Amino acid sequence: MLRNRRNFTAVGIIVLAGLITWVSLPDSTGDERSPWPFHEDVRYLSESRQQALRTMADTVETLSGVIGAGFLGGALRDAGLSGRVHSLACAVLIDSLGWRVQQPGDTLVAVFHRERLAELRAYPRNRRGFFRISWRDDNPHSWEYMPQESWVRRRAVSCRVSSTVWGALWESAIPTDLTPTGQLMSPRDSARAVGFISELQHELTDRIFVYDIDFYYDVRVGDSLWILLEENRYPEDGESGFLRILGARYKFASGRLVEALPFFRFPQGLSESYLDHFHRDGGSLRTMFLKMPVPFGRISSPYSSARLHPVLGYTRAHRGIDYAAPIGTEVYAVGDGVITMRQWHGGYGNFVKIRHASGYETAYAHLNSYAAGQSVGTHVRQGQIIGYVGSTGLSTGPHLHFEMLRHGSHVNPAEEIVPPSDPLEGEELQAFLQQLPVLEASWALLNGAPLPLPPLEEGGGV
Repeated sequence: MLRNRRNFTAVGIIVLAGLITWVSLPDSTGDERSPWPFHEDVRYLSESRQQALRTMADTVETLSGVIGAGFLGGALRDAGLSGRVHSLACAVLIDSLGWRVQQPGDTLVAVFHRERLAELRAYPRNRRGFFRISWRDDNPHSWEYMPQESWVRRRAVSCRVSSTVWGALWESAIPTDLTPTGQLMSPRDSARAVGFISELQHELTDRIFVYDIDFYYDVRVGDSLWILLEENRYPEDGESGFLRILGARYKFASGRLVEALPFFRFPQGLSESYLDHFHRDGGSLRTMFLKMPVPFGRISSPYSSARLHPVLGYTRAHRGIDYAAPIGTEVYAVGDGVITMRQWHGGYGNFVKIRHASGYETAYAHLNSYAAGQSVGTHVRQGQIIGYVGSTGLSTGPHLHFEMLRHGSHVNPAEEIVPPSDPLEGEELQAFLQQLPVLEASWALLNGAPLPLPPLEEGGGV
């Protein structure tokens, strides 16, 4: 029998610390010029954690049993189960959960709270997951099989840009337990690392901050980045995988700070929530249009009222922006809308035009090919692929020619101020502002240091 004591479960600590911190939040009617006392929240969290450690050390006991040459019943006894609880555990594991065949090395873990069974877990060596039974008053309350894909953890990453965002993430964001050995020892390990950073960077640059930061022109050496992310953890295989970004901050060397703060919204009529990101005042990060229609596109020719045409050889207006990119690069719809033209269009080559709300239209020219499954009349969503960069029509090389029109007249996409997407209002805004200090404190604890905050604006809050 393997017998040991554990101070607490991670879930218990997080919940307890969060509740105590929530109670300690300052009155929202106080001086608006004063920043939230994040450092006090951190102190409260730390004290709560220590208190929980002391309390739960005396109330929680964890016992383990390993199936060797014997059977399930013997391992359950080693884990501290006896009598009626032992019989019920066997029945649930075998009959309800279908764990009828056990192998040597399979492990059982029982958690007792004040000497009463609270949870039982069974870890079969030949499965990517575990069985879990929750107990209440010595009776099985609920049970389930938990696949490894459901094992999620949160991690904080901070890094400093010395060359590129990719390089900064590569140096700081790869989890130490990405691979079983903790090292990149094989081509597969290296491929996993590249895949992890690629997914993380795509989420950060092409989804979270795509509306606020041009990662081709805005990034400078000395910029700093903080990310709060979720990962899948596969302990049986000793590997981890990227899941999603919860929150992010990007601080430019010049001092400007861009934030993406998380909030879970409940769409009207639906019971399940979805993750969205907002500015500190509750304004949505998303705007009506993306900042660029191609990922990391380089502006090769800006919007101009007079430009020497590289093919025709004379000066005329250039009512759009050219983004140089390799042939085959994805082209995104910058906003929700309906395709109104999708055909060869003279000097524009392969051409797509989309009608948006509020009198806006956008056009995409010189495409190499179109996205499958679309036609005139198809409704496309913001960020959806509509085609691929090419060099068709009057073009000297692969690039995307992008135009924007408002009520039929061309406007400069780089200077057009478009409205933001749905902001938080009413009860949602109140809940967001109440949760923000707890998020800040938890994030700072995971990060191991205070996070940067926006400067106080003169005459008001942050």
